[in-house]
Amino acid sequence: MIIKTIPMKKLLPLFVLILISSQAFSQVKVSLRVSPALVTNRVTDADNSDGVNVSNNGSQFAFTAGPAIDFYFTDNFAFSTGLSYQSTRIAGKLNTYEFNRSLQYIQAPITFKAFTNEIATNLNLYVQLGGTLNVKINEKLKSSNYNGFYSTTDPDADTKIVSPVDVGLYIGAGINYKIAENNSVFAGLYYNRGLTNIIFASSYSNRMHMRNDLLGLEVGFTF
Repeated sequence: MIIKTIPMKKLLPLFVLILISSQAFSQVKVSLRVSPALVTNRVTDADNSDGVNVSNNGSQFAFTAGPAIDFYFTDNFAFSTGLSYQSTRIAGKLNTYEFNRSLQYIQAPITFKAFTNEIATNLNLYVQLGGTLNVKINEKLKSSNYNGFYSTTDPDADTKIVSPVDVGLYIGAGINYKIAENNSVFAGLYYNRGLTNIIFASSYSNRMHMRNDLLGLEVGFTF
């Protein structure tokens, strides 16, 4: 089954609208954020009676980068969103068959961020809680151990098995250091827990369900 993905050009107007809307707020800060992360695929057996044993196939790496926008209600509380590019992978096993697929998403966080007062000169802490919405823009089979009777080419190489949308829970915390009147740098850790089964194609979803968990480091600069 082929699933159409959403082109990035259709998401750009949304980001432009967010930027335009930000002009109506007196307390708005824009950041550039980059984040390497470790990905764990949580796999469950969709049918215990079919004789197929399913599991993940090791941890993977992800990378996220893009702008974030904080809309401040007070000096210590903000609504945080943005649009980022995320590159990640999934890896699974069905009996002896193993696969590894690369995924590219546009990610939109929908979170709230709370800041402490200064714990040292120009230094405070923050916590962030909310959700993430990932829209898939690309999927590709990177490797598999398929070795069929007639062909060594995996017949699912061009099949999209991952859902076009993924929803997650986001929990993060870190430090924020002010370096100028309107500029700061920040660094923190976060956990992004996948809430939805991302395996879509029936030939796979009838046998396995998969959710992605990310444990990552974020660093960034606020304008």
